[in-house]
Formats: sequence, structure tokens, C-alpha cells
Amino acid sequence: MRGCIKKRYKGTYSVIFDVETDAGQRKRKWVTVKGTRDDAQTKLNELLRQLDLHTYVDASKMTLAEWLTEWLALAKTRLRPATVTRYEAIITQRLTTASIGRMPLQKLRASHVEAYYASQTVSPATLMLDHAILHAALKKAVRDTLVPANVVANLDGRPKSGRRKWDEAEKHAWSAREAAAFLAVVKKDTPQTAAFYAMALDTGMRKGELGGLRWANVDLDAGTVRVIEQLRKTGSEPEWGPPKTDSSVRTIQIDAETVALLRGHKRTQAEIKLKNRGTYTDHGLVFAKEWTDVRRHGETLGQPLQLNNLGQRDYAKFIEAANVRRIKFHGLRHTCATLLLQAGTPVHIVSARLGHAKVAMTMEVYAHVLESDQKQAAETLGALLYRR
Repeated sequence: MRGCIKKRYKGTYSVIFDVETDAGQRKRKWVTVKGTRDDAQTKLNELLRQLDLHTYVDASKMTLAEWLTEWLALAKTRLRPATVTRYEAIITQRLTTASIGRMPLQKLRASHVEAYYASQTVSPATLMLDHAILHAALKKAVRDTLVPANVVANLDGRPKSGRRKWDEAEKHAWSAREAAAFLAVVKKDTPQTAAFYAMALDTGMRKGELGGLRWANVDLDAGTVRVIEQLRKTGSEPEWGPPKTDSSVRTIQIDAETVALLRGHKRTQAEIKLKNRGTYTDHGLVFAKEWTDVRRHGETLGQPLQLNNLGQRDYAKFIEAANVRRIKFHGLRHTCATLLLQAGTPVHIVSARLGHAKVAMTMEVYAHVLESDQKQAAETLGALLYRR
């Protein structure tokens, strides 16, 4: 049976049709329609069309809040712990407590989401996180045939950061003089401190990549570092995972002075391991907790560094001692890229060093640096064309 209509009461009809299950069996469905027989026929035609287009979904009373909770539980295995924590806070404190959270998932419309965005008084960056969560969760709902379409995919009122892509990179990047002053200060600290910040500025590696780097992936003789994983969770039971993107797996050539600092640090670390061989937790990490980092019960030598503390306690102290502008820890990555581009390094080389997914991303983030390159290119070409 393709589908039929049966009258139940005056002004009430049952629309009956068959749906094929994932197991290849047929399951009979009943939908109640109030109105005329023509209304019931229209509904049946609509349902049959959805079946033909494979857009039919079973009716469900699941709310958006319930689905967001279920989606996050499923997504935890592929998200970084810090991302999970941030998403949990947004879902429990904002999205599930708002009126759209109580709305049935299948009744959610783009206008509802736009109204939610318009009612919020949070920062644009926070609202963009709301949007990212909703978009990802509803995309999964479509794949699981819970809803026919992702209603936030093409919103007219999609939130925007209000900032240009390169604003952050421009604000949080040092000049060559500032970077040199900072390095001069950290080199007076412990060998690990000197090597850690030299690596951050020389390679442009992300915080998690630095924290998860192992000696097995460092070739001091060749002066290369292989970035193949990042630290996802610290503590007594640390977790490692792949880098941010496939293109983030890369080999980076490092400067001879950075190599020298790493050699000095490796010798010191070996001495610490030898003196504390009964208590040292050896994960083979290049940068691991030393005595100054063991501050809480349960912490031991050799454990991964607390990455959330970087950019705060010691980092701020070094910035003050160097008398340079305060920038985020991620600004060391921006500084690396900016200085390379200013020195004339081809953008695709910088992009590969940073592990960007596309060269276009590098060009967009560092557009403010590349603008000056365009001016120089115009002057160079002019000199050639007009023999100046």
C-alpha cells in the first residue's frame, strides 16, 4: 500500500502510509489530520513526496535541549577536553535555559534562532560559539534523520564577530626588537624555560603541540621537529591526540641557536630524571614538569605542563621583565608568522610551518602584513617596467 485516507470523526481523518526501515522492512504510520478530506489528501501527498525525496522523518517530541545534551555526549570522543568543557557550559547555562531550548527539535525554525541571537547581550565571540554549537548539532540531527534540514545553515541573522580576521594577529604580535628582548630574559631562566619559549617563537607551534612534543619527534642533529600530535589532557593520566587538522602534521626546520637551547635543556632534564628515577613520570616529553611546576598534591616530575597556566603566571613575569607589550601566549605564534612574512618568506612556506589547512587562511589572518608586501611588489615591478 502506497498510502490511504480514512475518516475517523467529523472533521478528523487518518493518513496511513508505509515507511521502509533501515532493516528493509515496512512499518505502517498513522498521522491525524483535522480538517477536510482535501486537507488529508494534501498531507498524504506531502508525506509521500518526502518519502520519495528521502527527507521524511518520524515525528518526535524531543526538545532542542535534549538533543544538544545527546549530541555533546556523542561528540566528546572527537573534541578536545577544553572544547568539551566550554561547550558544556554554553549548552547548560545558555542554550538549554533559553526558550528555544524547550522547543521541540522538529518545530525549530530559522526565525526562532534569529530571535534568540537578537535577544542576547553577550559578546559577539560568545554568540558565534552558540552558532557553532547549534550548526554542528543540527547537522548531526539531519544525518540521523531527526530533522529534514539544518535551519541554521543559511541564517539571515547569523552572528558575526565584528572584527577582521587579522585584528587579533595584528594586536598580539611583537616586533623583532620586542621578541629579541623577551628571548634575552627567558634565556636567563631555567634551560627548559629558555628552550620552551625559543621553540614557541621559532616554530609557531600551538600551545598543545608544544605541550605534547616528545623527544622521539625531535632530531637535534638535523635540526628538525615533527609535529604529529598534541596534548589534549594534562594531569596524572594525560591524553594525546592528532593535531588540529591533517595539514598540521608537519616537519619544521629550527634555528641552530634553538637547537643549542634544546640540547642544554635535554642534558638538564636527564640529570633530573637520574636523580629522581624512582618518582619521575617519564612520558618522553620535551617539556615536562620540573620542581618549580610541582605545586599540588598528586603532581609529579615529568607530568605534562599545565597548559592553561601558560600565558598567565610565569609568562606575564617574563613580559614585565623584558619591558615589552603584553600579548597572549598565542601571540608568539602570530609573532613567528609576522616576522617571517616581513622578512620576505613566501606565504606558502609560512603556512606550512604553521600547519594551516589552506594558504588562503594564512593570507587572511596576516593580510595586514601582506599589504605592505603588495606595495613593495608594485614598486619593484614599476622599477622594472619603467626602468627607474
